[in-house]
Amino acid sequence: MRALVHRLVVLSGFLVAMAAQAETAIPSVLEPWRGWVSQGEEFRACPLIAGRPGSSAQDFLCAWPGVLTIDAGADGATFRQRWRVDAESSIPLPGDETRWPVDVTVDGKAAPVVGTNTPSVRLEVGSHEIRGRIPWSERPQTLRVQESAGLLALTVDGKPIAPAQRDGDDLTLGRSATQAPEADSIDLRVHRRITDGVPAMLTTEIAIGASGQAREEIIGPALPDGFAPLSLSGDWPARLDADGRLRVRVEAGTATLTLEARATSPLASITARLPAAPWPKQEIWSYAADPRLRVTTASSDVQVDPRQAEVPREWLDLPAFALADGAKLAIDERTRGLAPDDRNRLTLDREMWLDFDGNGWFARDRVHGEMLRGWRFDAAAPFVLERAEAIDARTGGGNEALLVTRGAGEGSSGVEWRTPAVDLSAGLRVANARTSLPATGWQDTFDRVTTTLHLPDGYRLFAAPGADSAAGSWISRWTLLDVFIAAIVVLLAYRAFGVAGAAIAALYLVLGYHEPGAPMWTLLTALALGLVARALPSGRLATTAQWFGRVAFLLLVLFALPFAAKQLRYALHPQLESDGQMVEFAAGDVARSSPKIAEAQVEEPAPATDSGIPPPASPAPAAPPPESRVGVFRHRAERDAVQDNKVAKTITVTGSNIRRADLIDHYGESTVVQTGAGEPGWNRAQRYVLSWSGPVLPTQNVRLVIAPPWLVRVLRVVLVALLAWLIARSIAPLVRARAQTAKAAVGAFAIGALVLCASPQARAQTFPTQDLLNELRSRVTEPPKCAPACATIESTEISARGDEIRVALIAHAADRVALPMPLDEKSLTLRSIIVDGAAQDGLARRDGSSWLALPRGVHRVELAFTAIADKIALAFPMKPMHVAFVG
Repeated sequence: MRALVHRLVVLSGFLVAMAAQAETAIPSVLEPWRGWVSQGEEFRACPLIAGRPGSSAQDFLCAWPGVLTIDAGADGATFRQRWRVDAESSIPLPGDETRWPVDVTVDGKAAPVVGTNTPSVRLEVGSHEIRGRIPWSERPQTLRVQESAGLLALTVDGKPIAPAQRDGDDLTLGRSATQAPEADSIDLRVHRRITDGVPAMLTTEIAIGASGQAREEIIGPALPDGFAPLSLSGDWPARLDADGRLRVRVEAGTATLTLEARATSPLASITARLPAAPWPKQEIWSYAADPRLRVTTASSDVQVDPRQAEVPREWLDLPAFALADGAKLAIDERTRGLAPDDRNRLTLDREMWLDFDGNGWFARDRVHGEMLRGWRFDAAAPFVLERAEAIDARTGGGNEALLVTRGAGEGSSGVEWRTPAVDLSAGLRVANARTSLPATGWQDTFDRVTTTLHLPDGYRLFAAPGADSAAGSWISRWTLLDVFIAAIVVLLAYRAFGVAGAAIAALYLVLGYHEPGAPMWTLLTALALGLVARALPSGRLATTAQWFGRVAFLLLVLFALPFAAKQLRYALHPQLESDGQMVEFAAGDVARSSPKIAEAQVEEPAPATDSGIPPPASPAPAAPPPESRVGVFRHRAERDAVQDNKVAKTITVTGSNIRRADLIDHYGESTVVQTGAGEPGWNRAQRYVLSWSGPVLPTQNVRLVIAPPWLVRVLRVVLVALLAWLIARSIAPLVRARAQTAKAAVGAFAIGALVLCASPQARAQTFPTQDLLNELRSRVTEPPKCAPACATIESTEISARGDEIRVALIAHAADRVALPMPLDEKSLTLRSIIVDGAAQDGLARRDGSSWLALPRGVHRVELAFTAIADKIALAFPMKPMHVAFVG
């Protein structure tokens, strides 16, 4: 009692203190929980990058490097650097997988160095000094140094190098004094791919390996006769002269140039004309046929294995040929256009939701594949197409709404499709829920179909005849092992209770074998021990068997009580079976079409041409929009959410004429594109996956055997009654007072089940509550109130004297911020940083800019540079309000 009073006093004091405070300071009683609720948000203790909103870790800088000192010699390099870390971070070290640092210490203690390509150490919060060395037998010309090191002091063979030359992450060390100059040489490997088309396209990849000094090489001509260049790209600077030769700026290393060209005439054969050295004596040609245009084969004197010829990975499936100077690649044309047995290669991924009242279905389809003929998708009855979108795979989300029009068949609707690559998203509706449905719902043949069924609470799928597999359905769960175990239980029940007991046990197993938590092994053990105890003669062994039987019966009761309570609870409230999953809804737009719909005769879509090229779009009258179901859908969603004591997301439905720029080329400006009604998006416990493999024809049907909620409720109650009967009969052979004990057990079982059903789940009252912890988390992880405008540069004074450039900034910081510094890496070398009169060396590099950490307040930042060029372009990432120049 005294402890309870003490807790109430503490809680009341906490509430009074919270009410008395005008500001949002964290109470002392919650301070110990700060680390717990801010786990994963440690970066918020770091300075905010000026101009960022502060919503993610990318908006903060937590590791601040000092001057990186590197002393490189003939046998290796030593390095040291100081770091200030505001949140535990992984710190990169100089070197890579070929120049791995060794003997690395942090504050004088050995530190583990980990990583794949980039060596790094893990540093805790605070200031640390890192030392280490990188051994080598011959000094490399470059050393990898991460861009995050803003200040660098380089010494090579005892001589300071200023300024240090950096190219991204590569720091130039120069050629070793003992290293002899390497002779100039160049080696070429040429791979070509000819792609059949109108016109035919030629892709040439030239792999170059060079050594020696940087220089310009002239190679080629790079294209055979009959081809015109289109584009040139590569790792090194290059250009294509008018005579077809390549001018390449080569340096020591390897690079690849890619040249795209087109054929100037139809291809029947190609003759290779190889230039003089350094061009190779053989070229490797790959041929990619296009059977949609024509069926062709390529042949030459020497055919090679693509893998041994080291062709690019994307060309490994193509036939490859080695062509010397004057060799020919012949292209034999067999037929033009598509073969009679060629068809569209499509796959269908579908999600279907049954309405909460069971009166209809909604299907959300995703069609992938390649279209060769037809050039139209039509929905098959009873499916009604409500909306369709073309998914842009290149952008990953630039969807284009498609106009739904009437099809050639009576009552059918669909969309035109004019590209070979298919990525279609569609929404379909089945107004009346029927047990037999088309497997696809489209008037097309599919190579594979996968359908995910979502059933509301209380429904059950028993079987799906017509589908190749129906994962999750009642009949699909039964395996040969399950049948064998069930047969053993029925046999034991028959020996124990006779024919009636065997029938009741069989019915119990049929209904509850696959129910989660159903007593199965305990029931089998209790029946087996009961039979053993009854068969043994009186004596010590029989007594021991009876005691084991009583223990087994006790375990059976302990497992059966919660299972029975759960079944009765689900029978009364089926929504509880979803285990607290949230219901989510996705609302589509409702397009309002004009009531005037053309009644003209609909012509059949134009068939595909023999060449397999999509025909021009033919006009078709727009299909009438489906009846809006938004009001009914919102009512069902709110009703179900109230039953589950959950809050469904708000459904917003709008409609408008779509006049986007990307639709003008397809439809007229006055065209109204249907976008469908509200679409479900909930994911409850009743989820089943149907699949078909092989060609799935439009005529194939599937029959969905679904048990309605009233039947499932009755079966749950029957299941509990059957279990109670089996438990009551199992106790008979174990005790003498059979009738009295059985009645007591049944009574205790019923009372326990009712108590578990009626009593709410007990929860410990703890402090602080989860809501209070959530509130604490939201406060300690909120971004600075000034974000994104947490810093400004009031004024800048730039002075120049000789080769010395000084920049003085007056910076205002409303919070701890990372301020971008002005810099010209090509023309200036930063010598020193002074903040408020104190030297500072913590300068971090990120996103191509240098950042300096400043606390809250007004600060004077002085930067000293040394000019290394005659012309200087000092760039200010953050615009100063006033600028003065003295020079």
